[in-house]
Order: sequence, then structure tokens, then C-alpha cells
Amino acid sequence: MSAAGVSIDAEAEFAGEGSYIELPRQLLPHSRDDEEIIKMTVTTDHENALIFWHGQTPTISGRGQDYIAIAVQNGYPVFR
Repeated sequence: MSAAGVSIDAEAEFAGEGSYIELPRQLLPHSRDDEEIIKMTVTTDHENALIFWHGQTPTISGRGQDYIAIAVQNGYPVFR
């Protein structure tokens, strides 16, 4: 549970390329005073996959903006 009191407990299964879940931006309102904790368990049979992205929408330039990305590259987890 985060300082803002937001907790999401869900399961998802993705079938095929391009599958994703989009959560409302209101679920993670940013505040410099609040701690944000992201905790997840993931299993995949793909060597390369984007697991989690939190940042700008595709219509907004990401240049110079903050984001969080969790992926699998060559079978290993990557955090950026």
C-alpha cells in the first residue's frame, strides 16, 4: 500500500504480441512528498518483453521527462 493509500491487487494474462493493460493516470498521482512503491511478480516465456511502463502517453514527447520501465532483455530483468 502506498502513502496515498492506492493498492492494486490483480492478475493478468497476455495472449500474443501487443497485449497490454492501461490503468488510469489517477491511480499514481505524483507528489514529491509521497513515497511510491511498485511491487510485482512476473513470469514470462519470452526472452524480450516490456513488462511495465509508467510515463508519458504516446502523444507527448518523452524527451527530458521521467519514466519507469521494467522489461525482460535476453531473458534478464531490466529496470530503467
